[in-house]
Order: sequence, then structure tokens, then C-alpha cells
Amino acid sequence: AASGLLWPSIHMLALVSCSATALVLSPARRAGNLQMLAVEEFAISKEIKSVRVFDGEYADDICDEVAAAARACIAEKGSFSLCIPGGSVVAALAQMPADAFDASKVHLFFANEKIPSYPCKEGGLDAAKKLGVPEANVHAFGEGEPAAVAESYSSLLASHASIDNSGAVPSVDMLLLGTGPDGHVGCLFPDSAEIKASRAGKVVLAGNDARADGDFVAISLDVMNAAKCVIVSAAGAGRAEMVAKALAGNFGPFDCPAGLVEAEEETLWFTDKESIAVFDEFADIEDEDELEEE
Repeated sequence: AASGLLWPSIHMLALVSCSATALVLSPARRAGNLQMLAVEEFAISKEIKSVRVFDGEYADDICDEVAAAARACIAEKGSFSLCIPGGSVVAALAQMPADAFDASKVHLFFANEKIPSYPCKEGGLDAAKKLGVPEANVHAFGEGEPAAVAESYSSLLASHASIDNSGAVPSVDMLLLGTGPDGHVGCLFPDSAEIKASRAGKVVLAGNDARADGDFVAISLDVMNAAKCVIVSAAGAGRAEMVAKALAGNFGPFDCPAGLVEAEEETLWFTDKESIAVFDEFADIEDEDELEEE
């Protein structure tokens, strides 16, 4: 597997620096000038994004994370709910060792689907076969009009025993997401009606967008952020500008959906040297500005 580097402390969010429209990635620090009776000042920080930079392919590393989460969830509650997209991210699961976990306890759900072509279902069934997941445990979107499909899938997610439904929206154990150079995740595109429906408590949305080749259904950002753990994959130079924008929080309310993804417990960004390059430049400039201020 490619070697990964855990990104440094710049990826710590001081609670006081969180805004409604963006996630500001900044290190917590002590203030230099304290006044009156204060004897010490500190910020309690929450890590919102752990960024790993790989020198090459990282399919094996995705498999490692999925396998570890699967084993832990199966040991704790007897099942593992994994929500998958289409494309290269789910294709990476083909490299999973056959004995990585008890595949009979895994339930696969889908982050999005194009209608009527259903490419994600096809990819998911293929992945399930390679993983040894029973076909009965592959919960694809059904057929029909997008609105009806979305309603039916919302009911499935809200009632399935492998999914935590103790909160406002369903919470899967792990969600895998790919990204586009424009910052879309799943079928949530920048400035679309679907991304603007965030925080409304919707579970599955039906839409039509030329960027998704027409009709589609997709889990909402609310459901993405309710997942216990999310892995966001963003590789290649073509995604470098998007990665810098998403990680720096330098975007508007709805123009970079990938930057809005914040899982309930852990958000892992998997990048490579090409996709992190622009953010590297941004971080270097930030460090220089801080040194000048000091």
C-alpha cells in the first residue's frame, strides 16, 4: 500500500471559529495578551478532517479503513452498514482480502443512483460479489419515478436494523464518497437545489441535473453528515483547486459540497501529492503570515 501521511495540526477546528457557511480549518492557539483576572486562555478543539496524503494509489488503504470499521461494528452490534457511491471508490473494494471481516454481516447501501441506467447498482453488486456480501444484503435503489424511489429508499434507511436511527436522520456506520473537480459528492452538485436542501432533515432527494446525466436520487448532506465515519477520496491534479478550497473553508454556502461534509465521528480525506499541491501552497502562505505577525 502507498504510504500515508497524517496531516498536521492545521486541521484542527477551534470551536469558536466555526461559521454557519463554512468549516474554517485553523489551529487552536493561546492568545498572547491576557487582560485583568484571566490567568490562562485556551481553546478546546475538535478535529473535523483528518487528511492523508499518499504517494500513489491508495485502494489498499481504503480497504484497511473499511475492514477495521467492519470488524469493530460487527463485534459491537452484529452488523456493519456501509454506504457506497459508484466509480473508482467502490471499485477499490475489489482489493479487500477475502478474510478481512464476516461479509455475511455487512449491509451495502447507496449514496446515489442515476435513473434509469442504475450504474451504481451494477458496480455495487459487482463489489458485493467480490467481497462475499450476500446479494440479499445489497440494498440498491428500486425502479420507478425518481420521487417515488427516493421516498421508498428513505423509508428503508429509516427502518433498517443495521442503521442507527436514534437521531433526526439515519446514521450509517461508514460512508465512502468520491469527489468531482467541481466539488460535488454523490449527486449533490454545487449550488443545486439538492445541496440547498441541506439542514432540512431530508433523507433521500430526487432531482434532475445535466451534470448527473438527467434524473437521479441521492442521500442528502444531512445523511452524509450523520454517518459515523466518512472517507472522502480526492486524487489527481484535476482536483487540486477543489481540495484547497474544501480544506481551507474558502467557499460559499453551497458552491463546494465536498467541503461541507463533516461526519458525526470521523471525516477522513484521502488525497495524493498532486491533489494536495495547491493546498500546500496555501498552508505555506498561512505559515509565513503567522511568522510575520509574530
